[in-house]
Amino acid sequence: MEIHDIVVIGAGPAGITAGIFAVRRSMKVVVLGDAMSLSTMEEASLVDDWPGMPGVMGPELIVKFREHAKKLAVPLMNEKAVEIRKKGKNFIVKTERAEYETRTVIVATGAKHRKAMVPGEKEFAGRGVTYCANCEGPLYRGKKVLVVGGGDTAATYALLLDQMGCHTTLLHRREELRAVDVYIRNLKKSKVKFIWNALLMEIKGGKMVSSVVYQDVKTKETKEIPMDGVFIAIGSVPSSELVKNLGVKTDEAGFIKADKKQMTNVPGVFAAGDCSDGCTKRIVTSTAEGSIAAEMAFEFIRAGNV
Repeated sequence: MEIHDIVVIGAGPAGITAGIFAVRRSMKVVVLGDAMSLSTMEEASLVDDWPGMPGVMGPELIVKFREHAKKLAVPLMNEKAVEIRKKGKNFIVKTERAEYETRTVIVATGAKHRKAMVPGEKEFAGRGVTYCANCEGPLYRGKKVLVVGGGDTAATYALLLDQMGCHTTLLHRREELRAVDVYIRNLKKSKVKFIWNALLMEIKGGKMVSSVVYQDVKTKETKEIPMDGVFIAIGSVPSSELVKNLGVKTDEAGFIKADKKQMTNVPGVFAAGDCSDGCTKRIVTSTAEGSIAAEMAFEFIRAGNV
């Protein structure tokens, strides 16, 4: 079996950046990504903190990343990794199609949308319940939609849906948002309505969503209001299942623990992006972590650790 220097698992901003930096070091690398699983950047309705490209759409930015990688001949494989196991000092990364032997692994598997865990959410998934405003928003033009959440993602979802012509309401369990100031200022200028201090309790409907039930956290009163679509934006859960059998440590929430060199407790295994325990979950920090992981994997190999 051909031996790689690095196998990168994940083709989002962290994974692609790791691949770019690995190629720049003349390392034999392959980047594995599942085309059916969108990265958070692909779902981002607006990216206004990427230096040099203010207001760029997420899907547009990921295309630029891929074009850059292809220009440098970074191997981007549409393959989903299903297992990582040790083989002496090396690792075997198994996909649905093949196996790759490698000296080091960079895990950049990102995170999944956190579910609201309320009645009706699972039943109406794809029939009015969604987690991506950029993907599904156009289907709800002129309709009533509810955005659930209070962070940056919820704020950008609400702004985008409002711009698309949706009758948008944002529901948050507190009485103020946790989003950055620029989003809050723009929301105040928009037509978005707010339901404060409320919890989503149930999603109802027939073939499609027709209403939601929420509870006032102070009075405990419940209310049902008509709604055509529900956009859940309440955070993420790390995709870290692949590394558990290797003994890689995670925090209580499941994020992979990595040091300043992006190395985990298992020598030769690095983590970058939203799956790691970095202090922020932004595209700019994910790319930084991806570049660090690739550079440190290079140093790890050059130091004779494999």
